[in-house]
Order: sequence, then C-alpha cells, then structure tokens
Amino acid sequence: MSLIPANQLTITTAPNVKLHLDRAEMRAANWMTLEGWVTHVQRGDLTAQSNWPLVHCCIKERPDVCAAFALEPEIAFGFELHLLTPEANGVTKAEAQVQLFVGECLDPFASIEAPVHNTGAAALPFASAKALALTKSLYRDPITGQGLDAGGAASVLEGGVVCTTPNPLPFENTRIGNYHPDILDLLNRPGAIGLDIGCGLRDVVYDNLVTQDIYRSPTATLITAPGDLKLPFGDQTFDLIVIDSVLEHVPDPVALLAEGLRLLKPGGQIFGDVPFLQPLHLAPHHYFNFTPYGVKVAAEKAGLELVYVQAEAHQRPEFSLEWLLRRTFETIGAAQTERLKRMTVAELYEGLVRDKALIPFPAEALTEMAAGYRFHMKRPKGTQ
Repeated sequence: MSLIPANQLTITTAPNVKLHLDRAEMRAANWMTLEGWVTHVQRGDLTAQSNWPLVHCCIKERPDVCAAFALEPEIAFGFELHLLTPEANGVTKAEAQVQLFVGECLDPFASIEAPVHNTGAAALPFASAKALALTKSLYRDPITGQGLDAGGAASVLEGGVVCTTPNPLPFENTRIGNYHPDILDLLNRPGAIGLDIGCGLRDVVYDNLVTQDIYRSPTATLITAPGDLKLPFGDQTFDLIVIDSVLEHVPDPVALLAEGLRLLKPGGQIFGDVPFLQPLHLAPHHYFNFTPYGVKVAAEKAGLELVYVQAEAHQRPEFSLEWLLRRTFETIGAAQTERLKRMTVAELYEGLVRDKALIPFPAEALTEMAAGYRFHMKRPKGTQ
C-alpha cells in the first residue's frame, strides 16, 4: 500500500461545494482508493466516471462533518471511491481522473486528479475465466431449476460475472485474504469443486472454486442480493464450502449453514471462521459474535456435524487487543491518543481497573467496541 500525498492531489469543485480527501492510497498495483467527504451537495445517487475502466462509489455516514458545519446528513456525507482495472500488471496511466455526479445532473460537482504510484505490490486478482465458466455451468434458478442458458432469472455482467439481483451493490473495501491450508488441501484433489460464500477480496483465485458475494468484488464469479440465503445451485453440487468471516453478517446463520448442507455432496465439508472478541464491523450488517459452544449449537440446528472448532494463530487474543487499541486511537483524537500512549501498560491497566470511563470514547465508538448491550423488548400492539 502507498499513500498519495495531499499536495499531489488536484480537486476542483462547483461553487459553494466543499470536498475534502482524508486519504488517497494505492492499495494494489491495480486498485486505488479515495476516501473523503463532501458538503452542500444533495445526497442521492452518487456516481463517478473515471479514466480507469472500473470505478465504484460508496456513500458513508459522516456525523463529524455534519457537526463541524452544522449541516444535515442530506447535504454533508462521506464517500469512498474505488478505482480498479483487471490489468494483471497494474495501470499504465500516470494519473487517475475522476468526475463526481449526483442524481440526473449532467455536470459534475467535483473532479479529482491523483497520480498513480508504483507500489511494487501484486495486482488484486480478478476471477479466472475458468471459474466464471464453471459458475455459469452450475447455475440453477432457485425457483424453476433452469440453467443460465435456459432462461434463468440471472444476468451476466461485464467480465462474465453472474448476477441474480437487478441492483448489485458496489465494490466495498472488504478483505479476507488467503485461503487456509485445509481448504487448499481439498481444492487440490482431482475433480473437486468448491464454493466460497462471501468471498470478499482474495489474494489468489482458483479455476475450480465458485466465489459468491453481495458486493462487486473482483474476486467474485457470482453476485447475489443481501439476504438471499437460497443460492442458485442444485442439491449436492459442491465438495467443499468456505464460509470465512460471514456468519456474523447474516441475519440467520443457521439458515445459511442449512443451505450449505443442501449444497454439499455426501461427505462434503464446510470450512470457515467466526468472530468472538472482535468489535462491531461492517455495520449495520454485523449481527452476531460466536463462542465455540454457539458454533456447535448452530451446526446441530442446521443438521451438520461439528468436527473441529478452535482458535488458531490468526485468532489469538493479541489480535483482539490490537484491534481495540487501534480503533481506540483512531476514534478518540490525537491529544487523548498521546495521553494513553505515554502510559505504561501497568498504568493503563490500573487506570482501567479504577475507572471504567477512563477513555473519552465518542458515542459511535462506544457502540462499536462495547463490552455488551442492554436491551428492552415488548410485545407489539395488536398481536394475538
């Protein structure tokens, strides 16, 4: 990853519009992100045009910007721009150019120019042609059972990606990384076919692995709508199903596991992981954290046999501790961060023992990193 210095960015806006870039970064040889905020633009369908072949725009809540300018969120909000190209060796352009539009307006309200840096990092891989062809051949309409060529209710997007929703979500900065060795062991067996549910961004793609997500991930061969637990494949199709960092993000994890059972061949296996002491992430679509006992109950309710559950090297307590400290420092401001960093570990621990309000978290950070949540529920009026 390589940050692009602010003095190398050129921003042009329409009169009265304020636009600020918090971060511009080359995240891979073929992936640039631009993150910032804009004011005095009517919030709506934000779109972008670029000299890069693929550009995705995501709107973000920015209560800090609204408070700083005393503006309503309808005219003060954040954004993330993701510029991508399938070129395996990265981009050859010296500069990325982006124009931002809102609604049906034909004139951009802002333009951004950013230099393209050579990061030396590998390019983000796009789904392979063979994996895309495999997905098309296995597709079966969940209602009619028809294949893609027989009038199934799916479309094929640019690049050959199968899409079952008319409104696919734009690319998000989600990353899962490499596959675990136990997954690769099964994938490398002759004739094996796998399915990765919620693939995110992977560092390697495989010809015999169907990859699904709800976002326009370059890794994905299949895009479905959020909440679609019925995947467009026939019974007993896959030897292996991967569900990495996904069960916490679906409203009914047992139902998703049961769908995995339907899709598995006899003797097939599901491999995945779940969070326990991880803060709230990918809000508002983070619904559950799991204990090992909860994983067992979910598997049994779905009709699966739990063979193994254990915290591995990438899930050690240090990971949770680092995440909490990092997010603490990112949310409490520079002065409070320096105060905490000057403390010894003993001083910080003793301070926390004495005072459970030692750190002045803003309200949104309290929700993100809370130890728990108290709730009240009631029976709706008019129910029998």
